[in-house]
Amino acid sequence: MAGDPPGSGSAPGDPIPLMAVGTAAAPHPPRPHYDAPYRLFLATSLTLALFGGFLLAILLPLAQTLGWDWGARWQALVQAHGQLQLLGFAGLFIAGMALRLMPRFSGRDLAFPSLVPALIPLIGGSVVLRALAQPWGTGALRDAGLALSAALLLAGALAFAAVVWATLLQRESRAEATAWYFSFGALAYVAQAALNAAIVVEMVRDDLALAPLAKDDVLIFVQLFGFVLLFLCGVATRAVPSLTGNSRPDAPSRAAATALAAGVALYAVAAAWAAYHAPSQATARAQDAALLLIAAAFVAVIWLSGAARPRANRVARASRTSFLFVRAAFLWLFVAAVLIFWYGVPALSDGRPLDAYATDAIRHTLTVGVVTMMIVGMGMLVIPEFAGRRIQHPGGEIAVLAMLLALNAAAALRIWPALEGLRWIAMTRFWPMAAAGAFAIAAVAAFALMFLQSYIEQRTPGWGSTDALRRGRSPRT
Repeated sequence: MAGDPPGSGSAPGDPIPLMAVGTAAAPHPPRPHYDAPYRLFLATSLTLALFGGFLLAILLPLAQTLGWDWGARWQALVQAHGQLQLLGFAGLFIAGMALRLMPRFSGRDLAFPSLVPALIPLIGGSVVLRALAQPWGTGALRDAGLALSAALLLAGALAFAAVVWATLLQRESRAEATAWYFSFGALAYVAQAALNAAIVVEMVRDDLALAPLAKDDVLIFVQLFGFVLLFLCGVATRAVPSLTGNSRPDAPSRAAATALAAGVALYAVAAAWAAYHAPSQATARAQDAALLLIAAAFVAVIWLSGAARPRANRVARASRTSFLFVRAAFLWLFVAAVLIFWYGVPALSDGRPLDAYATDAIRHTLTVGVVTMMIVGMGMLVIPEFAGRRIQHPGGEIAVLAMLLALNAAAALRIWPALEGLRWIAMTRFWPMAAAGAFAIAAVAAFALMFLQSYIEQRTPGWGSTDALRRGRSPRT
C-alpha cells in the first residue's frame, strides 16, 4: 500500500496495529472544592448574640428601669452591645454566609482560602476583647485589651476584604451586581476597622472610659449602613427576584449599590469632619442629603427584589413560611426609608443633623426589623441544615410563625419609645425596650436550637433514608 512503511505488510481492511510508545501520564486528580466553614461562623455569631448582644438588650434597659446602679459602666456596656450585635452577631453571620455564597454567585473558587480559618479568631476575638476590656478592665490591662482588640479587627477586616475582592473582582466572575454590593461592603468593613483603631488609640491615649460619642456614632453608621446592609442588599437583590418571578436587571442593581455606597461615604465623611473638627450647617446638610440618598437606594432595592411586586410565587411550599421573614424585612426596610424621609427633609431644610431619638428609631428599625429578620429568614431558606429540616420536621410552621410574630413585636416595641421622643422621657420608656430584647432573644434562640438540632440529626449516617424520615415525622419527635 502506498505510503506504508517498508515491511509493514498492511492491506486494506487490516486492523491498525497499536503499540505503546511510552508510559501513559496519570490523570490529574480533581482539585478538591473548598467549602468555607459556615457552621463555625454561624455558631460563633449566634453564641455572641444570645450570651452577649441580645442579653444586654434586656439587661441594659432593666438596669435603668429598676434602678440598678451600674454607674459609668452602663454606657460602656451600651457601646459593647453595639459591637457585639453589629460585628459579632450580624457581622460573623454575614461573613460566614458570604464565604459560602460567593463561589456560587461568581462561578469561581474562593480566593485565599488559607485566610478563612483566621477570620473567626480575629474578628470574634476582637469583639469579645472589646466587650470585656472596656466595661470591666482597668489601667494597663484595659488599654492592652482595647489595643489588641482594634489590631485583631483591622487584621480580620483586611483578610476578609482580600478574599471578597479577589473572588468577585475578576473578569470570569458571574457575580454581576452582587459583586458591587459585596465589594463596597468589604471596603466599608476595612474603613470601620481603621476608624475603630483611631478611636481606640484616642481612648488609650486620653484614658477615656467611653469612645467619644460623636465618633462612635460614625463608627456604628459605617458598620450598619456600609457593611451589614450592603451585604444583605447584595444577597436580597440576587436571590429574591427569582423567588418572586422577577428578572434580575444588572445595571439598575449596580446603580442602587453605588447610590447606597455613595450615601454611606458622604455621610461618614461629613459626620467624621463634624466629630473631629467642628459641626456646621454644611456638614449637617451633607449628612441629611446622604441619608436621603440612602433612603432612595433602599426603595430601589425593594423594587429590584420584587418583594413588593411579585409576578409569581416560586418559593417551595415547605419554605413559604420562612419566606415571610424576608417579606417582613423588606417591609421594615421601607419603614426605615419613610422614617429617613420624615426626619431628614425637615432637618435638611433647617441645616441640622437628625436628633438622637430619630437616629435611634432608624437604627433599630434596621437592626431588629431588617437585619435580624433577614438573617433568620434567609438563614432558614439557604442554610443546608434547614433544607434537611424541612424534610425531617415538616410540621414546624407554628414555631416559625411564632418566631416571626416575636421579631415583628421586638422591632415595633424597640422603636416605639424613640418615636415618642421628648414626649416620653420617664424611665418607663425602658420597659418596651426590655420587652423587645426578650422577644428578639426568644426568636433567635429558637433559630439557634433548630439549627443545632438539625446539625446533630443530619450527622447520623442514613439520616435522609425513608425509614429515618418516617421516624422523624412520627409524634415521638
